[in-house]
Amino acid sequence: MNILLAFKAEPDLSMLVEADWQAATCGTEGPNPALMRFAMGSDEQGAAELMLLARDANPSLTLNALTMGDDRALPALRQLSALGFSQLTLMEAHQDSRFNPANVAQQLAKAVRESEARLVLLGMQSSEGQNGQTGWLLAEMLGWPCLSQVCGLAPQADGFLVQCQNLTQRSQWNVQQPAVLVVQNRGQMALRVPGMKARLAAAKAEIIRQPCQSAEPLPVSCLALERKVHCRAGQIVNEPSAQAAARRLWEDFLAERMPS
Repeated sequence: MNILLAFKAEPDLSMLVEADWQAATCGTEGPNPALMRFAMGSDEQGAAELMLLARDANPSLTLNALTMGDDRALPALRQLSALGFSQLTLMEAHQDSRFNPANVAQQLAKAVRESEARLVLLGMQSSEGQNGQTGWLLAEMLGWPCLSQVCGLAPQADGFLVQCQNLTQRSQWNVQQPAVLVVQNRGQMALRVPGMKARLAAAKAEIIRQPCQSAEPLPVSCLALERKVHCRAGQIVNEPSAQAAARRLWEDFLAERMPS
């Protein structure tokens, strides 16, 4: 049984310093990712770990992965190969598809049909586009049900037990047909790290390259970038001595929060 991970290799924006973000607001292209490390997002790493846990419970499962992009996505594919993913596919696309989820979903739907996958796992959002639409559009194009905010996956005799969790409740679903699962990682899932021997073997892993169809130009364009500054509220305790400052801190702020 095939399970497919569809992910996007995205630049590690945490490598940017404050000056890079300020310079990006002067144009419409955003920060230059040329020197950034590309990796899977947090949600997609959680999806990959869920697939590995499911394979641990049922070794007959076959795990595959595909991504859209260029050669900068190869390290992420080789990492998955070192973890035991079988078929790795790079859908070569040189167009900017961050804000075109319909085209991404269309390309993925074609690949899913060819792979005969029973489950397709995606991340909720990326750090760049954050549109949250790709999974739903893919499910609509395939005619499959879609579950979002997925946090658990366990193989059953007749399908899969899928757990979904939002801010108020957790639900369980018995999935007995092909479905799209949109994973949300709130920090509770970490992708395991392969050993050095597996990494060396993955360096020679075969990666299937497929061309993507050219997308129609978007009717919208970026006119300007605006830097948002998030400031936290606070008060300065200005007293002549440390003892007086500590007393005021206790009387004005802490006493009501820490009843004796």
